[in-house]
Amino acid sequence: MNSDLDVAEAKALLRKEIRAKRRGIGEAERKLASDLVAAKLMRLDRITGAKYVLSYMPMKYELDIAPANELLKEQGVRVAYPLCVENGGLRLFVPAEENGFKVGAYGILEPDTETAEEIGADELDAIILPAIGFDYKGRRLGQGGGYYDRLLARTDCFTAAVGFDCQLVASVPVEQNDKTVDVVVTPGFTIVH
Repeated sequence: MNSDLDVAEAKALLRKEIRAKRRGIGEAERKLASDLVAAKLMRLDRITGAKYVLSYMPMKYELDIAPANELLKEQGVRVAYPLCVENGGLRLFVPAEENGFKVGAYGILEPDTETAEEIGADELDAIILPAIGFDYKGRRLGQGGGYYDRLLARTDCFTAAVGFDCQLVASVPVEQNDKTVDVVVTPGFTIVH
């Protein structure tokens, strides 16, 4: 890739390709994949031994991370969730209760800021990141807004990108600000960097 435009075009093409594959995953396969990824995450000491882990609420067709979130909470880990803010950043909140969410930006469930505890990026021990795609070198292809890349620039905590096997590709095109992750976890693969 010789220019940022070429990289942007390559990313857009790859996003379209992987999204089409994800839409083809049936409900039973989706549930099994979510349970398998949760079990694998529970074998990562950097996640299970954390005080604070940032996770997410899935968008349609993303891996459902709820099984992992529940297992973490059962082990006493405080699970935080992101709130998208206008400047392209993320604020981080630990909900006070199970139903402490409301529909927010992009139709995603976000923590209710009225009842949740806000924490700083420097308090995170680990982040479980969603992705459109990722590769064997820990490069992650996000939605394209750069929200997580800006967050990752503010912390050096352990990072795990999660998804379905079909989201793992040979190579993700990258730009200067793109951050790699420490581990990629899918139902069939655990790739540590």
